[in-house]
Amino acid sequence: MGYDLVLRGQEVVKHVGDNDNSMTKKSFMDRTVVRLQKRRSKIVATLGPATADPTSIKRLIELGVNVFRLNMSHGEHAGHAQIYQLIRSASKELGVDVTVLADLCGPKIRVGRFEGGSINLANGETVRIRYSQDLGVAGVISTSYAHIARDVEAGSRILLDDGNLELKVIARENENVIAEVITGGVLKDRKGMNMPDSELTARAPTAKDLKDAVFACELGADVLALSFVRSAQDIVKLRAKLPVALPIIAKIEMPEALDEIEAIVAEADGVMVARGDLGVELAAEDVPIVQDRLVDMGRTLNKPVIVATQMLDSMMRNPRPTRAEVTDISHAVWRGADAVMLSGETAAGSFPFEAVSTMDKVARRTEGYMWAQGHFAHIAQLDHLALPVGVPDSFAKATAMMSRDLQVRAIVVISRTGRSANIVSSARPAAPILALSSQQNVCRCMNLLWGVYPFLVDAHVMAHPLGLARELIIEQGLAEKGDHFLLVKGFSRDADMDAPSVTILQV
Repeated sequence: MGYDLVLRGQEVVKHVGDNDNSMTKKSFMDRTVVRLQKRRSKIVATLGPATADPTSIKRLIELGVNVFRLNMSHGEHAGHAQIYQLIRSASKELGVDVTVLADLCGPKIRVGRFEGGSINLANGETVRIRYSQDLGVAGVISTSYAHIARDVEAGSRILLDDGNLELKVIARENENVIAEVITGGVLKDRKGMNMPDSELTARAPTAKDLKDAVFACELGADVLALSFVRSAQDIVKLRAKLPVALPIIAKIEMPEALDEIEAIVAEADGVMVARGDLGVELAAEDVPIVQDRLVDMGRTLNKPVIVATQMLDSMMRNPRPTRAEVTDISHAVWRGADAVMLSGETAAGSFPFEAVSTMDKVARRTEGYMWAQGHFAHIAQLDHLALPVGVPDSFAKATAMMSRDLQVRAIVVISRTGRSANIVSSARPAAPILALSSQQNVCRCMNLLWGVYPFLVDAHVMAHPLGLARELIIEQGLAEKGDHFLLVKGFSRDADMDAPSVTILQV
């Protein structure tokens, strides 16, 4: 048995072309397909009208969803509470622990509603923007943002509907903004508004965010995400208001955040590359570079990174993805992102299950190729770090190298808080990581980490894990008697208790 290779009931399957002699020729692409039993990158799926029912949630879990996202930008608390209970019920019924992520909306700025649901903006037209709850009409746009006249200046841009429409500010008149339409089109109710040239007064977390965060904590959510983070203090402010400690994911979607990115990533418990607003605020060609650098930074600092937005946007309407979307997912996986996320595709799309299935297949195909090429454990090299590197980084790299060189079948990690699993995951080892913890909330949080499969165990197992570890590896179909695995334990935030070790064991 070689690692955890599985494909249609066989370890490896070779696909042969129409020409009977095709396998005797040296092919551009090795057509041997490796499918890893344990997918390393995780899938986050947003729930909404298309999937907020028991049958759909169960099916999404069966298709491979690891984390469900509750979008606090939409809906009421009662509706979110109902969906939360459906998730927990489905998870219990299937015997699969999934993570619930509550996504706080931050100071998202939108236009208001219009008479008839939309207005047409013509190039060169002059329009008036006002803070008001009144319906907008031709030439008049209402907005939910109270400080718009204070924040913009003549010549600054206002982008609408994900940047599809563009206005240029001409003047400010009292509480109104006068602007010229540069790129026109149809503007519909509640579309987003971005002001990339302006420093905004509104900051995260908003009063609504704090209220939603307390609700999510009391509900039992496992992770929070905060939108429009601009500084580490935004994270500090939110953390101080939580009734219970929850990990906080910083959503990076504003240029100001990049100026403070080291401090933000250090303070947050993870990062989401929110490419929707980020791609409006920044030049589109900069977004892939920012994405890759954030993935690298997350690995270096042992913080999970989620790549999000428009990964399979065309599957909102179509049953098959574009080739560019497939490449986008594959690239995120190849770079070592912890998770890839679906938003509208599963919340309101016409093909939510096909979208998850597509994401799963692309991730598995890419990871199988990476494994076959020996790319795992080379993703997270430490050559860019000045010597001496820290103990966690050095330990993680050594474990990954040992995993590759010995071809161990699994890495079993004893992790009371999730720290040990996080450190081992950061080096992207070739073998799957089975993380044992006696805390259910820790297991659910570890579910977001690359390559980590958490298992809830009794407290006494944490002190004497060898028997269960051997049983678990065989039960998961990862090894047979005589195969080797690694046992990792001992990381602690308490310096006096910090004694990491790795042991080579035999099944």
